[in-house]
Amino acid sequence: MRVAICDDEIIALDSLRMLLKHHAKIQTLRSFLSPELLLEAVDQGEYFDVVFMDIEWKQSLNGIDFASELNNASPCTQIIYVTGYNDRFSQRIFLKPSNLCGYLLKPIDSVLLDNMLQKAWDTFQKLETQKLIIQHNSAVHAIPFHTICYMESQGHQLIIHTLQDRIICYERLELLKQRLPKQFLHCHKSYLVNMDHIRRIENRQIILKRGEELPVSKAKYAETRSAYFRYMGEIL
Repeated sequence: MRVAICDDEIIALDSLRMLLKHHAKIQTLRSFLSPELLLEAVDQGEYFDVVFMDIEWKQSLNGIDFASELNNASPCTQIIYVTGYNDRFSQRIFLKPSNLCGYLLKPIDSVLLDNMLQKAWDTFQKLETQKLIIQHNSAVHAIPFHTICYMESQGHQLIIHTLQDRIICYERLELLKQRLPKQFLHCHKSYLVNMDHIRRIENRQIILKRGEELPVSKAKYAETRSAYFRYMGEIL
């Protein structure tokens, strides 16, 4: 897994890093002394499967607010809150949207940390095994469904927009959608969108959590809205 720690207390950050750096399930480990630096890294294309987010910051916003912003930019990133306060934030962590995995109290108990990582790993493994297999020329791409934001057809090309890059192939959109799970919605003759990445639908447009705007055809607008609200009702 690709893991990040976000904490402005250097001692706490280094302590958690020492507990994590030799963990067998962690492939990449990054540290950030501010949530702004973490969000900047994500905006520049870095992707993390798990983020350990300190809740208490020396500024107006707290870690819960920043985790909500991170969820907009990277909705599949799992959040593990870290705090030194047992009761102060225990209810608030559920009030703002984030892909919550759990929370840990400082000082961090290594057994509880291992249990939390196992929980995150189980989710990670489940997501990673659900993939779209695409062949283009001599290359085969195995793309986890949860990383696909949307697909667009341009002439004979199909462009798959993921959280990290774009993959171009020559599949037909109509045929490809038969191989996709139910969270993918055919909102326009040239677009398929992953509903997990939608922020809102308005004025015949889909606004993604990363800010992209996708068209919704007039004929599909009512169907698109109904399908999205129905899907959101199923997962809440």
